[in-house]
Amino acid sequence: MTRYCGTMLLIAGLALAGCGHGQIFPSKVADGVDKDFDFTAWRNVPNAKTDRKVQLGGRIVQANTDKSGVVIIVTQLPIVERPAYGPKDTGRRSGEFAVTYAGTLDPKWLTPGHRLVVVGTTGQAKTVIVDDVQRSLPSLTANCVHIWRTGGKEIADFPYNIGGGYEPLEEDTHCTS
Repeated sequence: MTRYCGTMLLIAGLALAGCGHGQIFPSKVADGVDKDFDFTAWRNVPNAKTDRKVQLGGRIVQANTDKSGVVIIVTQLPIVERPAYGPKDTGRRSGEFAVTYAGTLDPKWLTPGHRLVVVGTTGQAKTVIVDDVQRSLPSLTANCVHIWRTGGKEIADFPYNIGGGYEPLEEDTHCTS
């Protein structure tokens, strides 16, 4: 009976571990993130909330690469735990923001529609060109970005089983030094 109970506890523990999401950023990057950050207030008055360490999620609208790095324009989406961890389109639009990543990223990660979560520090509003229109967007400087190559689909639309004709979801974390 003891062996049976031990086996059942092990199986239950593994099942529960499989339900949660893994930590996508190194713990030193995630330390100090403002858990009560109000995106709407920041969007309305971006220069009033500078130098805050935040974690935001969204969908890539466009990305521009220059000598100083990459500027990614993102539509903000809430980060959810279920049915799969990551940014989810709930139908509510909160607005867009600009992410400055001081490094290089393979263009395959910057395709519009891909989902991302970023940890970075808020800065002054940034003037950017979005769809040939000059705009001023709230901005942050990224420490790390985690990108899912969803191509516009929801993260939960990708099955967890690899093989059998399923398309695996490619994802990766990119951090500046």
